[in-house]
Amino acid sequence: MPFDKSVRSVIIVGGGSTGCSIAYNLAIRGVKVTLLDRGNIASGNTGKSSALVRTHYSNRLIASMALYSINQFNNFNMVGYSGFTRTGMVFPFNGNNAETARKNRDMLLELGIHENEISVSQVREFFPDIDSSDFDYILYEPESGYADPVATASAYANAARALGAEIYTGTEVTKVESGRKSASVYLASGKKYSADAVILATNTWTNNLLRSSGLDDSMLPPLYASVHDIIYVRRPENCQGIKPTLWDPQKSAYYKMEGETLTAIGSLDPHIDKQVFDVTKNIEDHVTDSYIEEYLAKITERIPSMGDASIVAAISGLYDMSPDGQAIIDSMASNGMENVYICAGLSGHGFKLSPAYGVIVADMVTGIAPESSLFDWSQFSLARFKNGTGIKSMYSGIGTIY
Repeated sequence: MPFDKSVRSVIIVGGGSTGCSIAYNLAIRGVKVTLLDRGNIASGNTGKSSALVRTHYSNRLIASMALYSINQFNNFNMVGYSGFTRTGMVFPFNGNNAETARKNRDMLLELGIHENEISVSQVREFFPDIDSSDFDYILYEPESGYADPVATASAYANAARALGAEIYTGTEVTKVESGRKSASVYLASGKKYSADAVILATNTWTNNLLRSSGLDDSMLPPLYASVHDIIYVRRPENCQGIKPTLWDPQKSAYYKMEGETLTAIGSLDPHIDKQVFDVTKNIEDHVTDSYIEEYLAKITERIPSMGDASIVAAISGLYDMSPDGQAIIDSMASNGMENVYICAGLSGHGFKLSPAYGVIVADMVTGIAPESSLFDWSQFSLARFKNGTGIKSMYSGIGTIY
C-alpha cells in the first residue's frame, strides 16, 4: 500500500546515493525530510562503488529505470555535480547468451535506448590486441560511462537541504518504532525523531536494524550481504587513453577504463553473489592474493598488453542482495511495522539506478498508485518472493549485472 497523501514528514535512514536521491525527490515535492546517517554522506558502500552507469538490462522495467537514470546523469547540473563521464561500454557475448542479447537489443531499442551492434574490428579500435576468439555477438552502448559516487550522493543531499531537508551525519539509528499514524527512530545518543513515516535505505544493515527494533527473524525481508572486490591497476602506456568499459561475461569479469590511465577490475561471477557475508565482520582485508592473481589473469588473457599493468589498490564493498537480484521497495506493515518502509536489496544496481529509486519511493510516499507512476513500483513488493512473481533476467550464468 502507498503512503496516504496526507503524509507530510518522513525520516530517511541512510545517506548513500539511494537515500539521498529519495530525500531530494521527496523534498522537491514539499515533504518535510529528515535524513540520518551514522557516518558521512556516501561513507558506506556507495563510496566503494565502481559507479558505472549503463542501460543494458534484460528486464523491461529495470531497463526503463536505467534509461531514466542515465538521462538524469546526463542532465545532473539541475541537481549538482555528479562527475558523470561518458565513455561507452562494450558487451561481447557467445553461445546462448549471444542469441539472448540479440532479442534483448530489440527490447532496448523499443524503449529508446541506443545500443549498436558492432564488429570485432570496431572493438579493436579501442583494444588493438584483444582476444576475440569467443565473441559471437557484440553490442556497444555509446552513451554509458561512470560517475563519482560520493559527489552524486552529496549533490542530492545538498539539493535536498536547499529545499528544506534536515540532514544529520554521525548519527546512528539503533531502533525503529512503528505506530498506527506515525513512526519513530531512536539514536545511539538516546535522542528520538518522529515523523509520519520512516524509510530505511540502509543497504546491508537493514535486517540488523529491523532485528534490533524487535522484529522476529521469520518476519525479516529476504536480504543478505555479499562482498565484491575491485582491483585498481595503472595501465601500461600503450593502453592509456579514454576507452569504454569492457564487459567480459565469458570470463565473469568487467574492466572499467577510468580516466586516461586507471582500470578497475570487478567480478561478474554469480557464485560470488551467493556467498553470504556477516556484516558485523571487517572486510578491509577481504581481498586475497589469489583473487588478485585470478582477475589479473582474466584481463591479461583478454587484453594481453594489460599484462604490464601495475596494481594501485584493491578495495572491498558490500552488495545488499535479494533472491532475484533486484530491489525490495515496500511497506513493512505486513511484517508488523506500520509506517515503516524499506528500499533495500539493491543487489549491485544501487548507484546506477539511484535516480529512479528516488522517484519510485517518492511516488509511493505521495500516494501515486503504481499504475500511474513513472515506474510500476508494485513489482518490487516483498510479496513477490512468496507468490512466485520475482523479477526475471533473460541471461544465465552472469552475476548481478543483469
